[in-house]
Amino acid sequence: MYKHLFKFAVLSITILTAELLTDFITNKLISHKWEYHPIRFTLISMAIITILFYPLFTKLEEWINRFSKRFIKAGHSYFGKYIGLLLMYLIALLILTFFYAQMWYNINIFNYLFRLKLFT
Repeated sequence: MYKHLFKFAVLSITILTAELLTDFITNKLISHKWEYHPIRFTLISMAIITILFYPLFTKLEEWINRFSKRFIKAGHSYFGKYIGLLLMYLIALLILTFFYAQMWYNINIFNYLFRLKLFT
């Protein structure tokens, strides 16, 4: 049971982190689209995406997977097997939620948490 939960936690953190990084890079690139002719920008962007994402995708999954495993195993050594897994998974989700909310809505979720206005 623990093995399946561990694999789920690592895989979901890996997917969310990889998506966050690729969205960040894509959004930075798209923010410059008004500076160039549409066809020129499209071709330049496609080249940049290929040049950046090819090495990134070949190693990113490996790096994030390794980091996620270490991060979750750290909780195991401090809090025990299941509680450590749950606690570290929730911490990772909270950190990722912060970055997604910052990227998508330009808000700091910790301000909402401290003011207890999370769902308003």
